Amino acid sequence: MIKPFIFFECIALVKLSGRKASNIIEFLEIFKRVSPECVFHHMHQYFLRSSAQPIHYTNDFAVWVAEWLEEKSLAERLANINPYAYASVEELRWETIHIIEDYLTEFPPPRPVLPGGEFYFSEGVTIVVPTGLKATNVEEFTECLEKVDRSSIYFHFFEARLRLGKERDDFSEWLSTTLGMKDVAEEIRGFDAYLFEIDELRTRIKGLLVGELNESRSIQENS
Repeated sequence: MIKPFIFFECIALVKLSGRKASNIIEFLEIFKRVSPECVFHHMHQYFLRSSAQPIHYTNDFAVWVAEWLEEKSLAERLANINPYAYASVEELRWETIHIIEDYLTEFPPPRPVLPGGEFYFSEGVTIVVPTGLKATNVEEFTECLEKVDRSSIYFHFFEARLRLGKERDDFSEWLSTTLGMKDVAEEIRGFDAYLFEIDELRTRIKGLLVGELNESRSIQENS
């Protein structure tokens, strides 16, 4: 019996940590000690937002460095971090630390921000709820993928992988292990998700699956 893929969606809430930084040195020291949930929240929340405009800085750290510290060079380095390339939040944390520390060996620390421009560290609290949708084959999966909210794509592709410490996103994991679609699963897993807005990511996954369905039907018709 095929194990169905059950679609969930999520609601992201924000909890203040009570910690703030007014300069890059304070920021670095606090960042080394904040919870993994805090790191994850500030590195990923942009991808759950809907935006008609391209996002130049795709994490809160890069935004603060660019807009408040006015260190565009460091901001670009931080914005170039691809969180999807790291197997854990801790790896992501230390890569960020290394980028900042390396920068400080090249340049003097930027001036502190003016009052009101401090970086406030927050944690994301994710509430996960079932959508009522499930799939047992590629056709059903494709139909559900079209129906679910953007937060469902975010949860199964971003949140589940890094926050829960999985090597794969939920989609490629199910397609590979349950349906045996290893090639398609590897293509999905290989998407550089941080280059796309969530709806574009949905479209690309759906395109792969529709192509697979059409190829399968063509083979059946010609056999």
